[in-house]
Amino acid sequence: MSGGKETPRQKMIGMMYLVLTALLALNVSSAVLEKFAILNSTLIDLVNENSGANEKKLLNIQGSTSKTPNALDAIEKAKEVRALSSKTIATLDSIKDILGREHNGKPMVGDELVGNTNISEEKMLNDKSKLAPNYEQTLVKFHDKLQELSKMQFPKLDKRATDFKELKNEKGEVEHGDKSFIEFSFEGTPTMAAITGITQMQSEVLEYEALALDSLAVRAGQDERKFDVVVPMVIGPSIVASGAKYEGRLFMAAASSGETPEMFRNGAPLAVTTDAETSIKVAKIEFTATGVGEQSYKATIRTKKDTLNRIIKYQAIAPTIQVFNGNAPSLYQNCGNFVTFACPVLGASFNPSFTGKGATVEKGDAPGKTVIVPVDRKVVITVSNAGSVIGTQGFDVKLIPKPRYVPRDNNGKEIDLKNGVKAGLTGLRISADADDNFKAEVPKDANYRIRTMEVILARGTAPVATINATSEILDLAPWRSQMRPGDRIVVSIKSVTRKTYTGQDEKVDIVGGTMNIPIQ
Repeated sequence: MSGGKETPRQKMIGMMYLVLTALLALNVSSAVLEKFAILNSTLIDLVNENSGANEKKLLNIQGSTSKTPNALDAIEKAKEVRALSSKTIATLDSIKDILGREHNGKPMVGDELVGNTNISEEKMLNDKSKLAPNYEQTLVKFHDKLQELSKMQFPKLDKRATDFKELKNEKGEVEHGDKSFIEFSFEGTPTMAAITGITQMQSEVLEYEALALDSLAVRAGQDERKFDVVVPMVIGPSIVASGAKYEGRLFMAAASSGETPEMFRNGAPLAVTTDAETSIKVAKIEFTATGVGEQSYKATIRTKKDTLNRIIKYQAIAPTIQVFNGNAPSLYQNCGNFVTFACPVLGASFNPSFTGKGATVEKGDAPGKTVIVPVDRKVVITVSNAGSVIGTQGFDVKLIPKPRYVPRDNNGKEIDLKNGVKAGLTGLRISADADDNFKAEVPKDANYRIRTMEVILARGTAPVATINATSEILDLAPWRSQMRPGDRIVVSIKSVTRKTYTGQDEKVDIVGGTMNIPIQ
């Protein structure tokens, strides 16, 4: 195999060739010969592919704009290398064609060619034939001329058994060490294996050519970067307040569409993509800014030729938190207070998290929206964004206002405690109504319920009848025949609860829980 830099595919094919050659030495079977036919077909595809690639290399070299004597000489040498390689490949093709024919010149096809085990040996080891000398001389001349044109050194192509370290035993001896290149290549070799060996040699010829063209491309100036994409660019602010002055710097940016550089921020690699608008290779820089005042980071672009560095400076400002809490200047204790935080300077990147001192905080259904449930009379909420604290906000906490206890008739109309009710009343409803402001600010917390109360039908100073109620609705039908004008209904509320934001029943201290309702 050659000493140049091989692709994984070339290495795999070369290994297959060596393995099949070893199998051939052990057993000349039709199965092994068929594998040589398959390998030969694969090698032909590789030869055609590499030939096309080398043709493109030559075109790129010829496209050099450098007019220096060294560059012009390299261009001419590249043309000669391509012509030399093409001529060598054509000569090897003609030798393969001759080996694939019977002695009378008739082409062998299919199984006839694959199964033939003698014609290649007879033709290549025939002292009267010029075929073998032509094959060897073609390889030697290509090797020597390529070195002359490229000023490079290449391993020889006409290798004997002694040139392969893989064939040496532990004593350094080689079984076929006395054989010439032709004898080593064709003695005892079936025709299909011989043809495959020549195709393998063609792949090495093209590999050597590719290395030579790469070297000549450098001399021709093809290593210079060509900028084929040029666009106007502006460095300026991305956010400007209405009425403020916009200031930016307009410049021309150029890039090579055929090159994908590596890009870094502070040494960390960035993902490089092609910008849809400009077709320039770009990398998105995204990180959480820290500190206040002038900050900076190092931007690096690395190409095959050089490395570009620049320190990028920017101003980091302290974000200002805005708080929206409806009409409430403070919070209610043990209630779910809906509070919204905003930070205009962060824009769409504002997606905060919260911690509370003296309260628990739940995130709402959108960034910045929260539900704060205070347990202390003073609350401090810490606001963080992308892991960094951006500010704190303190709140005063109000005690929950006591409910107002209201008697109503069966139609839900509030009873005037001065005028009272008429005798014969069959029912009452005693409600615990929340303060209007409290109900408006925290509606989910303004739900009261009377659990127990004592209700007395009184006449003068003596009770006539008593009800120990466990419901807000009072059935007074049993008292209807006992009521007299001048009597009164005395309501004494014993226990009241409030349904909290979290769904718990909270006991309420009763204030003003006794009322007298006169009977007319």
